[in-house]
Amino acid sequence: MLRTGWLRRQRKVARALKDTLAHRVLGQHLFGKNLWRPQQQTVAGGLALGLFIAFTPTIPFQMLLAASGAILLGVNLPAAVAAVWVTNPLTALPIYLGANRLGSRLLQETWLFRLVQDLFVPAGRSGALLTHAIFLWTGSLMMGGLSALFGWAVVHLLWGPIE
Repeated sequence: MLRTGWLRRQRKVARALKDTLAHRVLGQHLFGKNLWRPQQQTVAGGLALGLFIAFTPTIPFQMLLAASGAILLGVNLPAAVAAVWVTNPLTALPIYLGANRLGSRLLQETWLFRLVQDLFVPAGRSGALLTHAIFLWTGSLMMGGLSALFGWAVVHLLWGPIE
């Protein structure tokens, strides 16, 4: 019962997108069967994509990135877009602070990072900002990759054998 209600809602959303700007720009790619049908592989891929994007510091563009990625990769679009809401106004700050700390711990004591910092990072405030941006992106990509792998595995474990 729950699954059929979800399917009905997804069909309504897909129908509502007809003749919109998104439809004119993306054409029939927007209505690919894998984008809207809840199949194990496509939902797992959509969740993994959405979780990966959720942990990147791209907050104003996350839903757009997830939708574009879902269309390009042929994974479940609703799952990808919903998963980016892991980072929301309440959770973004702790997630990004944790990502910054993780990136700092991973990079700070490496000789390669010190070499790059000495060669390319300017001194002063702009240098500190760039250093923290490198830490944030490194930690975010690590957290995003691990959460994507975890989300993909959870879907496969809970869904059962591959259809």
